Amino acid sequence: MLEQIDVTEAKEALLTVHRRVEQYAWLLHALETRDISEDRHFRRAWLNHFKLRDKDREFCRYCFRWLEEHKGRRVSFEQALLDLYHRFGILDPASASKLAATIDPSLPVWDTQILGSLGIRPWALEKSGRRVEKTLEAYEKLELWYSRYLASRDGRMAVQVFDEIYPGTGFSPMKKADFTIWSILWS
Repeated sequence: MLEQIDVTEAKEALLTVHRRVEQYAWLLHALETRDISEDRHFRRAWLNHFKLRDKDREFCRYCFRWLEEHKGRRVSFEQALLDLYHRFGILDPASASKLAATIDPSLPVWDTQILGSLGIRPWALEKSGRRVEKTLEAYEKLELWYSRYLASRDGRMAVQVFDEIYPGTGFSPMKKADFTIWSILWS
């Protein structure tokens, strides 16, 4: 499923996510033009877009301060993961990837469904002392898969189909492929 895009199916599926595409475009614009650590509208939209509504207030405040402090800088998944880990003592690769990918849209978002379909199981049979290492290894595998996928015929097709439905967004190829894959999975 992840590697073969049916063009007709992808186009139909992409039409169903127009609000999410518009919301993401607005988030990118707001990130550049607002102090997002204090902007309630951005915070609500970001939490909704990335489905992080179940996080507590302290965690969310920290995330928005982190985003504000890091916008315009080079960031990595590892940096976001370790910052959250040191601050809260929890390993939250999904949230870390969403922070990093907000600042650098060329980075993939951690998703257990995609990881599972790629056969990546970072914590299987691992002791807690190696979870950080295994999480970073799993994310590297995810990045490698996306890199190969975006260079493949199907990856280029996913980006092209997105561009046909939503021309001129300025989104990264990663985000275009991600929207295409997820629109199919959601439909």
